[in-house]
This record gives sequence, structure tokens and C-alpha cells, in this order.
Amino acid sequence: MKAGRLIDSFLEFEKKYKMFGIKINGIHIWHYMRVPVYTDLLNMFEGIEVLAGSGTYTGNASCDDNSLKESLRKKFMCNQFLAHKRDILIFPHRRKYKDEGSYYRCIFTDGIDRTLTQSHYILDRRSVEGVYAEQKSKNILYYDLDAFINAQKLNFPLETIKKVEIDQKIVKPIETYFGVNVGMEARKKWQKMLENYLNKRKYLICYYNYMLKKIRPQLILLVVSYSLEMMVLCETARRKNIPVVELQHGLIGNRTPAYQFYKKMTLPGFPDYIFTFGHFDKEKGRFPIGNERIIPVGYPELEKNYHLCQKQNKKRDKKTILFISQGLPAIAQFANSVAHRLDREKYQVVFQLHPKEYFCWKETIGKYIEDSGIRVTGSYDHTIYESLADADWVVGNYSTVLYEALMFDVKIAILKIALYENMDDLYNNGCALLVDSPEQLIAEIETDTFTINKNMRVFEMNSLHNIQTNIDRIMEKEMLKK
Repeated sequence: MKAGRLIDSFLEFEKKYKMFGIKINGIHIWHYMRVPVYTDLLNMFEGIEVLAGSGTYTGNASCDDNSLKESLRKKFMCNQFLAHKRDILIFPHRRKYKDEGSYYRCIFTDGIDRTLTQSHYILDRRSVEGVYAEQKSKNILYYDLDAFINAQKLNFPLETIKKVEIDQKIVKPIETYFGVNVGMEARKKWQKMLENYLNKRKYLICYYNYMLKKIRPQLILLVVSYSLEMMVLCETARRKNIPVVELQHGLIGNRTPAYQFYKKMTLPGFPDYIFTFGHFDKEKGRFPIGNERIIPVGYPELEKNYHLCQKQNKKRDKKTILFISQGLPAIAQFANSVAHRLDREKYQVVFQLHPKEYFCWKETIGKYIEDSGIRVTGSYDHTIYESLADADWVVGNYSTVLYEALMFDVKIAILKIALYENMDDLYNNGCALLVDSPEQLIAEIETDTFTINKNMRVFEMNSLHNIQTNIDRIMEKEMLKK
């Protein structure tokens, strides 16, 4: 079953079996589970393992957790227990990228932090590298659930879930509707995942109640609402009548399960508003909240790099072909084939890793791209936009980067593999080429006759102004309700 048909069938399945009404251990659990379950179904039907989450770190930390400087930051400057009243509370992405100096920053919230007129905190979790990334902002608090649990001496009884409940309420409906056999490995995985969720949820509720009582924000901004931590945050904030706004961080499209629902509904774990990159994503999502709460604002980081790119001179000896990885070996194999056939005196092939591959790519796809003349790039020391600024062609499968590339002076090619249909708006509107072989791509690169349609508008401009204006409006509207 193709991804486009699977998402529609998935929504029909949720409706038919009333999945959002299912309770296990007294908790409505389906919203917590639906994205991982959908991802597993995609793997069952298509054999596609989608990169999800923020990655696992196995290398050197970005800053020394035990250094004197970091100890002082933890104890005084960034101590969550010393927080006081602020107007807005921001939860950034766990991925942090190095700025021009030696500091790290969240590319989705950095510009907002610097320009926001309201007082605010950034409650920052450990980065994907397992540490608190050192940042320039003076508004940082370290999110430390373990320290809170220890300080409060919390110790809830461990919850378990009966296998028969998972089988009857989750597995059997899926097998019946989709005509598949859910193996024992998936069953155990879902049971363990849900047990972890339900046990951690109790501690998260206590933590968020404590922090929200101390800070008393009028509004919360967050990135990636569909992690357990952020869904529980949304639930807790809703009980306190604090509006939650999600900042879009990646392509929503019409096949991303986190933003596709079969009807409007009240979901305690879903944000009250979403600030999208533009009208394109607003129109593509099937959101559970009203359309007036989906607000196109733009993307500050992309806009900043767009303006920087306009000032650059791209003249150089070789043309650059930039491949965007999504963890799929087929992309690496395709890049290898192209690199071996292009004239290296005229072209260079660059392979941009997905953040989840930064520390493991040699084990997973290294055999396809090492010793091939391909330059591999990807680390938290620089962003994807530097690579886009240097490229002549951008080649990928279903990455958000392919839409972001519209803002740069590049030509875009989409590989006809895996989830390529997620990009159908690009190749159907002349914004990208759809290619199914290395030979076709090489011919297009060498003849260089493709003219990209630049009229498709995905990202709003004046994003920081739009964000501030809409934050002001939401806060004023919510104040009137009280």
C-alpha cells in the first residue's frame, strides 16, 4: 500500500474503530501511539523505515557537563528552581547548531528569542548529544526532570499493561482492518512503549504543574508537539487555560500523520495554535483544530539565510550536486552511481547527512559513499543552509529541504523511490524534476536545460514580524476570555 493511500486508510481505520476513545489503565492512549504505529505500518507495507526522533549520540559532547563553568550555569544562571514570572515559555528543538562563535542555538527559536518583546524563558532539554548545549541567550533554563523528581522525592508505583489489552484494543483492530499480521516484535514494542509513556507521564504532569506555577506564562511556544513530553505539556497547559502554539519545524504536507485527522476534535495533547511556514502547509494538513488557529507566519532561519544567499557570488570551477539523505540506502547508492559517472573535473558530489545520521553514517550507509569521491557533510557545527547556498543541484527523496531549496539559486531533482509521492506538488508544478535513474539525472545535469518554476510560494516573508504580531493577538484574545 502506497504512503498516499495508507494515510487515508489510516484515518478511516481510526474513525471506524473509534481509536481516540480507547482507554488503557484509565488513559486515552491513542494520540500518544498513533504516529509510531503509523510508521511501523508504513514499514510493514512498503519496507520503509522513516527517520524519526532526534538521534542517538555516540560521540563527544558539545560542552563539558562537569566543568566549573557549566556547574555554575546549572546552579545559578540556568537553574529551573530559581525561575520566576515570565510572559512566555519556550520549548525549543533538542537539536542545536553552532553559531558564528562557539555557542549553540535552536534554529527554530533563536530569532524569536532575540526579537520577542515579551519577557520569556527558554526551558531547554538536553541536546541530542546528551548535554545542555552552551548558548548565548540569557533566557535559558535547564529542563531537568530527574533533578525535579529527586528534589520532590517522587516515586510512583510502576504501571504495567496486560498483553491482552494491547492485543484486543490495538493489534486486533489493525489486523482486521488492514489485513496484516502484526508480529510479536511489534506487539512487544508497542506494549513497552506505552508502559514507558504511562509511567513517565505521571512525573511529567507533576513537573509541568510545578514549572507553570512558578513561571505563570500567558502563552507557551514549542517545537515538535507530537513527542510524549510535548503532548503531556499541552495537556497540562490546557488544564491551566494557557494557550500553546507550535512552531512548524518540517514539512506538514498531506501525508504526515502527526497533522492528519479525520475530523475536528478536542485533543488535550494537541496544541491550540500552529504557526506554519506558509499557506501551503496550512492547506495540506487535516488538523483537529479550527482553520483560524492555523496561522501562516514564515520561517525566520530560512528567511535569514535566503537574504544572505542573495549577496553571495556562486562562481567557481566545479558545479556542486548536493544529495539530501533520509537514512535510505537507495539515496546513498544513487549518489555513488552519479559520482562515478560525472566528470570530476567539472562536478563535485556532496552528500548531506540527516541529523540522525551524524554519528552513525559510517555503519549504516558508509559502504555506499566512502571511497567514491563524494564529500560527506553534516554536523551540528553548521546548518543545511550553508550547503544549499553552495549547491547548483539539490537531489533528494522526501525531505523538507527540497521545499526549502526553492528559496535558493538551485535546481531540484526528486528520486523516484520510497516516499517520492510526498513531493508531488513540487514535480507536478514544474518546481522539480522527477528522476528514476542515475543516467537520467546525469543527462539533466550535463545538458542543464531544466528551468525551475519559482512561482510556487511555500514560505511567508517577514516571519519575525508575523510571529510577534500573532503572539500579541493571541495573548490579547486569551486575556479577554479571563
